Amino acid sequence: MTAVMLPETATVIRELERAAEAFAQRALEQEGCRDRARPGTAVQHRHAHSATLWRLAESSLRVRIGELEAASAL
Repeated sequence: MTAVMLPETATVIRELERAAEAFAQRALEQEGCRDRARPGTAVQHRHAHSATLWRLAESSLRVRIGELEAASAL
């Protein structure tokens, strides 16, 4: 049996993928700022924390995308 994805599900997955890519880009930007900041400063810590949060958000979206793809394959 071939899996058929509803158009609405495909649209949601595409939008989540776009958001995940945007989050990954923001994490990279924050990592760059962290790397340019003076070590041990509050600024470096803030950028490192921000990068971590963006990565966690990206990861969460990618997990959800996987769940939606798996559910639509049933």
